Amino acid sequence: MGILLQFLATKALAPILGSIILLSMGEHPVSLSKPEVIASGDSLFISTKVNNGFTKELLKIIKSGTPVKFRLKVEAVENLYYVRTVQYDIANRIYEIKNGKRKIDIEDEKEMKEYVSTFSRIYVPKEKIPPSNKITIRVSLDPVVLDFLDDEEFDLMTLWDYRSPQQSIEVKPESPNP
Repeated sequence: MGILLQFLATKALAPILGSIILLSMGEHPVSLSKPEVIASGDSLFISTKVNNGFTKELLKIIKSGTPVKFRLKVEAVENLYYVRTVQYDIANRIYEIKNGKRKIDIEDEKEMKEYVSTFSRIYVPKEKIPPSNKITIRVSLDPVVLDFLDDEEFDLMTLWDYRSPQQSIEVKPESPNP
């Protein structure tokens, strides 16, 4: 009987928590900055930043030691993904950030937020650019498993009001050399 009540309580609290989160998100919605695009030879390099991505609730989840993944998707001929994972090491009081094969440790919360939010020099080969010459970049959070929800998956996108911030980029075709 106790397990049934616990299950019902968890299911009853989820909509209430979701409503509170949705009401609190109206002031500062998550967005992507206008991308900076640099063309070099047969490659493009895109830089952008996630604005207002660290809500209070998201910071609490990170500080609990749960790994959180920020995923930047480049929608082109083939979708490209760039992932930043941030996890707080409670014992050492540092943020461990993985960026591909690279791993760095940061002690300061403000510095961590700046590093995780900034995607610099994202590599896009020119052959991946669609004939329309338009690329869309989109950022999202991967779901996490939370202990207090009995190891159920929690969709972190609820913390961003289910919005996946995006920006479209129009790539100017190069003019042929005379």
